[in-house]
Amino acid sequence: MPRLVDHDRRRAELGEAAVRVILREGLAGVTVRGVAAEAGWSTGSLRHYFGNQHELQAYVVRAATDVLRLRVLPRVQRPRTQGSVVERIATIVEEMLPLDAERREEYVLWSAIVEWERRHPPEGGSVTWSDQRALYRQCVAAMRGYESIREPDQATLPHPDAQVELWAALLHTFVDGLAGQIVNTPGEVSADTAAWLLRSLLQAVPRE
Repeated sequence: MPRLVDHDRRRAELGEAAVRVILREGLAGVTVRGVAAEAGWSTGSLRHYFGNQHELQAYVVRAATDVLRLRVLPRVQRPRTQGSVVERIATIVEEMLPLDAERREEYVLWSAIVEWERRHPPEGGSVTWSDQRALYRQCVAAMRGYESIREPDQATLPHPDAQVELWAALLHTFVDGLAGQIVNTPGEVSADTAAWLLRSLLQAVPRE
């Protein structure tokens, strides 16, 4: 009797192997041969699931996106009741900064997703970018006294308060730039410096 193959499980195993390759070599390392070797498969077996490198990388980017959401969302959504509003918001935003080994891995995955989207612009725009902007929009809105948005889809829409939109864009741009400096010039931007810079920006958000 032929052995049944759990194709969903095998695809998941491939996704896990490919994420390990991204963390080690970046998106360029995600080749049929490279991922097959990481997973312990033959290239022929891998081609049963993906006809070419483009299909494989597209799948891997989706897997990396899922990994980021599973890792980051629980930390971002953790209830925060201690400290000032600036301190509470800062601890949320810091989850997006590569301040430790885990978050540096997440930055590598995010960079791979950005690289893929640059090569293959998604219809309707970047979902990852939209998710990040929604987070910053909610952070700024909270600082300006608005209630939290319960429906995730609503958070991706422009806020009626123009100041929320402006400062969400500024915060988004600032965090992306600061993350790049932490990774690329670690001797110049320490974790303490990054924390101070972030809180300085948040202090400048107008409350009225």
